[in-house]
Amino acid sequence: MKNIPLDVQLLEEVSNLEYFIVKSPVNSQDFWKEWQEKFSRAYMSRIAIKKLLKAKKLPYDELSKYKAQITLYEDVLYYLETLKNIAMSIRGIFMSDQNVELDDEDIDLDL
Repeated sequence: MKNIPLDVQLLEEVSNLEYFIVKSPVNSQDFWKEWQEKFSRAYMSRIAIKKLLKAKKLPYDELSKYKAQITLYEDVLYYLETLKNIAMSIRGIFMSDQNVELDDEDIDLDL
């Protein structure tokens, strides 16, 4: 492999990741369609790599490359989850890590 300057490599990596940037505003209806498409692709790509790693005995350099890709997809998924939480909070829906159990009395139904 040629000795490529680090700046050029960085630009190449950013270009490869550009697909996962959600360009629609978080308060638009198009956001959710675009978000779901990108989230699904990242999630399924991570699953495919994990399946490949389990199914094949790979040399160390390929194994390292695929493990790095899994980490990359996890970072992309974190980015997408962060955007989802921002979009939800704009709509007044706040996500928490805790599971909340509601009693029937806690639900206010205006019928």
